[in-house]
Amino acid sequence: MLADIRAAIFDMDGLLFDTESIARWAWQQALASHGYIMSDNFYSEFVGRDLSWREKILKQRYGNDFPFEAIKKHRIEIGDRRELQEGLPMKPGALNLLCQLNSLGIIIALGTGTSRSRTIRRLSNAGILPYFTTIVTSEDVPQGKPAPDIYLEVSRRIHVAPVQCVVFEDSCVGVEAAFSAGMYPIMVPDIEQPSPEIRCLTYKILDSLEQASEFLEQRLKA
Repeated sequence: MLADIRAAIFDMDGLLFDTESIARWAWQQALASHGYIMSDNFYSEFVGRDLSWREKILKQRYGNDFPFEAIKKHRIEIGDRRELQEGLPMKPGALNLLCQLNSLGIIIALGTGTSRSRTIRRLSNAGILPYFTTIVTSEDVPQGKPAPDIYLEVSRRIHVAPVQCVVFEDSCVGVEAAFSAGMYPIMVPDIEQPSPEIRCLTYKILDSLEQASEFLEQRLKA
């Protein structure tokens, strides 16, 4: 089936970059500064989700008076400061996989729930921005993941049918979004492991992007 693939669409955080540990720390610190506690298990509900969903779930837990905008601002400030101080490592195999897909003539795109400005900064700092034909964020569509909107918008912009797109994701909601869009989800788990239901939606589950490179080498040249 993958021999007919014309495009590869990537999630970003937790997939291309090791961002989740800093993001979790920043949310926990920002919440604690306002007297709230976030466990690691609670943070796992954030993985792959956009800010509108995070605001909704926080207000469901802590009440409608929850100061989301203030905490979000604080979280971004301390998270970005730490990211710029420590750097943001790319996941093993990410660059090689992008090079491989490019050499095979596969269109490369990005679909992420992260803001456009932070997305561009991260891709630019890593030197991989030129690989991406288009970038779609949750700012560009009515609904974020697990709705299929982001991936369908990528498909529209690159003029490639969903059935000809493979999607690399680290989150369960991302897999749901890709599957609902009619694409082939390949999951490379980061901090969230796939449930039995999510396993049924994936085309393949791999341990790393290094393994993805080996996997695609066999299939995309078929």
